Amino acid sequence: MDALSDDLASIYERLTTTISKEEFAARVQQKVEDMSGLCDEKTAALLVAHELGIDTVVQIAQIDGQTRTVAFVGKLTRVSPTREFSRDGDVGYVANLVVSDATGSVRVVLWNDLAQHVEELQIGQTLKIAGVARDGPYGIEVNAREIEVDESVAKPEMELPKSPEGIAGLIAGLNGVDVSGVILEVDPVRTFSKRDGSVGKVTNVTIGDETGRVRVTLWDDIAENMADFVSGDVLDIKNGYTRERYGRLEVHVGNRGLLQKGTGHIEFVEKIIPIRDVQVEIPCTVAGIIEEVGALREFTRNNGSAGKVRNVVVSDETGKIRVAFWGDKALAISEEDTQSQITLRDCMPKNGLNNQLELSVDWRSGLCLANKSGRAHKEHEALQESADAGITGTVISSAMAVCVDNGVEYVTFDKAFDNLALVVGDEVIVVGTKTNDKFEAKSISKPPQDVALRKLETIKRRLSELQ
Repeated sequence: MDALSDDLASIYERLTTTISKEEFAARVQQKVEDMSGLCDEKTAALLVAHELGIDTVVQIAQIDGQTRTVAFVGKLTRVSPTREFSRDGDVGYVANLVVSDATGSVRVVLWNDLAQHVEELQIGQTLKIAGVARDGPYGIEVNAREIEVDESVAKPEMELPKSPEGIAGLIAGLNGVDVSGVILEVDPVRTFSKRDGSVGKVTNVTIGDETGRVRVTLWDDIAENMADFVSGDVLDIKNGYTRERYGRLEVHVGNRGLLQKGTGHIEFVEKIIPIRDVQVEIPCTVAGIIEEVGALREFTRNNGSAGKVRNVVVSDETGKIRVAFWGDKALAISEEDTQSQITLRDCMPKNGLNNQLELSVDWRSGLCLANKSGRAHKEHEALQESADAGITGTVISSAMAVCVDNGVEYVTFDKAFDNLALVVGDEVIVVGTKTNDKFEAKSISKPPQDVALRKLETIKRRLSELQ
C-alpha cells in the first residue's frame, strides 16, 4: 500500500476484493487525465470507487464544500416541483429536495432525468443518494448523480423539522412557513386591479439571516403593515408560503399570514461566490472589477413598452463574465465606472449570446458600486445629469415615505412638504427631478375637480416652471 497516498490507500481498503492495487492506481490516473485536471487524485479515486459500486456513506453533518463525491442516507423531508429552463439551445430540468438524518439536513439538487422523476418520490421515504457536494448560493448542497429509494436501510431515527431551518432551508411549494430575518430592503406599497375589479395592494421586502437572503411578497392588508417596520428590524413571518417566480424563490404572505417585530438579533452576511462557480439558472451574488461598459441601448418590448439594457464585463481573480443590466439598473452605471469595484446581488445566470454564460441584473437584483477613487456610489450619482419628471396619481403610502402611483409608474420621496398633509387615497400632482432611479420632489399640489381635463396641462405648466 506504500505506493498509494494515505487518502488513496484509505479508499482502496474497501476495494481490495474488487480490483488490484495496480489497476486501481491506473484507473485513478486515467480519471485525472480524462477530466483534464479538473479533479485531484482523491476525488478521482472516489469516482472510481463509485463506478465500482462502492461509496463511502457519510452522515449529513460530515458533508462540506471540500467533501466532493459523497454518498449518504436520509429521510426525504421537502420536495420542490420540477422547473424547466433553456440551456445551450436545449431544454433542461431542475428540482430540489431537502434530505435529513439524525445529524442535520442538506439541500439536494436534481438535474434533467433525475428531476423529471421527482414526482415519484414521497415525503418520509428513505433515500440513498450519491453525488457531488459543493458550496452553493444557499449553503452546502449536493448535486445528485444517483438517487434511489432504499427501504432495506434502517430509517434514520430523528424528529422531522416542522419548518425549514433558516432561509437556506426554504424550497418552492411549502405552506405554513415560519421564517425570520433582518430587513435588508423595503419597497413602497403598490396598487393593482384584481380580476374582480377590486383594488389590491402589494409590496416586497428582502430579509436575510445567517444562512442566506430571500425576497418576500406581501399582499393587501399585510402589505400596509410594513409601515411599522424599517430596514434593520428583525421581521418574524408566520404562516407564509413559498413560490418560485422567474427562477427565484420567494416567500408570499397573504391575509392568513402574520408579521411581527422580532426581539432577537439576526446577523446577515452576504454570501459572495467566485465567478468561476456561477451556474446557469442558480441565483447568486458576485463581486469584482468592471472591465468594460457598453453603450446604453433602448428597445421596444412585445407589449409596446420601452426598455433599456447595458452590457458590462466584470472580472474577479477566478475569471470574467458578461453582465446585462436591465431597466433602471442600466442607468446606474456608465463608462466612467470602468475599473471600479462592484457587488451584484441576487443575479440570475443565463445562457446569452452564442450560448455564453452571463448574469442578468434586473429590478429584483441589487448592486453596490464604488468608483476608482473609492467614493461611494451615491457620490458618483451626483455627477449624473438630472432630468425633470412629473406624475399625477394617488398616494398609496405616506408612513415612512410618500409613494404616488398612477397605475403605470410610481415615484417615492421624503415627506418634505409639511404644509400639505398627504394621506393614502389623495390625488396629487408631483413635479421634481429624477437622477438615475432616485426621485426628488420639488412641488406637490392637489389637482382641481376636473382632473380629467386639466391634468396634462398642469404637469406641463409645472415642468416649465422648473426650467
